[in-house]
Amino acid sequence: MTSPSTTSKVVSAADAIALINDGDHVAIQSMGTQGIPMALVRELIRAGKRDLTITSVVAGIGIDWLAWKGQISRFVGPIVSMERFGLCQGFRAGVQSGQIVFEEYSETGILARLDAGARSLPFQITRGMIGTDLPAQLADTVREIEDPFTGQRVLACRALKPDVCLLHAHRADAKGNAQYEGGTIWPDVQIYPKACGLTIVTVEQVVSEDVVRERPFETVIPHFAVDAVVEAPYGCHPTSFFPGYVYDEAFHERWVAVSRDPVAALAMIDEHCAAADQAAYLEIVGREAIATVSDWREQA
Repeated sequence: MTSPSTTSKVVSAADAIALINDGDHVAIQSMGTQGIPMALVRELIRAGKRDLTITSVVAGIGIDWLAWKGQISRFVGPIVSMERFGLCQGFRAGVQSGQIVFEEYSETGILARLDAGARSLPFQITRGMIGTDLPAQLADTVREIEDPFTGQRVLACRALKPDVCLLHAHRADAKGNAQYEGGTIWPDVQIYPKACGLTIVTVEQVVSEDVVRERPFETVIPHFAVDAVVEAPYGCHPTSFFPGYVYDEAFHERWVAVSRDPVAALAMIDEHCAAADQAAYLEIVGREAIATVSDWREQA
């Protein structure tokens, strides 16, 4: 057996995505226009993975691309939106046509399900959807019960354990200790690795173990919870990844302009997914665009 201290988890994006099977449930880090591991989303598209169930807390452009490519059969989560840039038209069309089943939860509801999965509990409780019509639509996963201590009504949300999660971090060492500058407040980053069967992380930079040890408080995902690490500078582009870069406004606006037209939308997706690796993708995007999203402090 190889010693864990000498085992590197650094692989290519293609090798990482090869761990995902058709029909898998994939949880993807996403906060609208922030922090989507787009390098892995593009590789999912390149690999042609099909019949995927996707979970995101606030899904954005990455899920829209997967929807336009016909790779999603079900979405489990609260919302798919590009925030100020509007609705995700590929996802919208998929739901309206019946190609994609939208299993809708509130944010507290989906996090309760993931939390139960992370803690190996049969369910977790919330009040988040009481008073809405969602519990009635989710009879297989949400039930109203009585709190045995207070008698109040709460919702029991069935445990959710996706097959794999896709994340992006600032840096990691070869063992898989993934760090976020200043830590992170995003609930998906903290809960996905505990709830999911496999964890794949892209990072801005692969660093030495010594660098990681200098800031142990920034290790949000420890090595034993990570299965693969992919180095992908600007791996969230065109979404943002604070404090390194903001979202690419021009890119999003270009996407909005074509996203209602299937032919134009697929052409833009294919243009950017043609890149064999992250370096080739950044060449397609162009140095000027990368400089613009990186120099946000000067523009503020």
